[in-house]
Amino acid sequence: MKPILNKLTVLTVGFVGSLLWGATSVLENQNALAQVGGIFIKNELSNTCIDVQGQPGAVNGAQLQIYTCELSGVSSLGRTTDQKWEFIRGGFIRNVLSNKCIDVQGQPGITNGARLILSDCELSGFSSLGSATDQRWEYIGAGFLRNGLSNKCIDVEGQPGSRNSTRLILSDCELSGLSSLGRTTDQRWGWQSSF
Repeated sequence: MKPILNKLTVLTVGFVGSLLWGATSVLENQNALAQVGGIFIKNELSNTCIDVQGQPGAVNGAQLQIYTCELSGVSSLGRTTDQKWEFIRGGFIRNVLSNKCIDVQGQPGITNGARLILSDCELSGFSSLGSATDQRWEYIGAGFLRNGLSNKCIDVEGQPGSRNSTRLILSDCELSGLSSLGRTTDQRWGWQSSF
């Protein structure tokens, strides 16, 4: 068992190291992550995961929210989880179940409070209307996921947002670790493998 643990440690360290280069770089461990079925993106404050509304949520426009992590790979209704994600080339975060990406509502979505939704991936770098995509994300350290177009971060609605089914929105990054009301930020995210 010891070699397996070492291999998992290398995979995790390599993945986080790749993210530190920025989400627009090619992730060296993308194929390794795909082999294990993606990862869960876990909110550090609430210990909940990024979830797609619905059972399972797999349609364009489905709202993204936080919800109790389905680490078994199955939802409370016994369906395949929609909480597994993969970071793919170009800075996109793609849902493993639906093959759709994290998107900001609007074309482009760049304002505080804009909702995060599931949508067809804009891998060309442009939306269907020809504007620059708002689906590119980068990990900027300390757990923040920042949008490449707006320079705003993935945020949980509320101060702090921590309850199941609370929507995810775009908001100014709280890099100090505190919200505008002086409360602990709910914008920090970590990764957990599905095994």
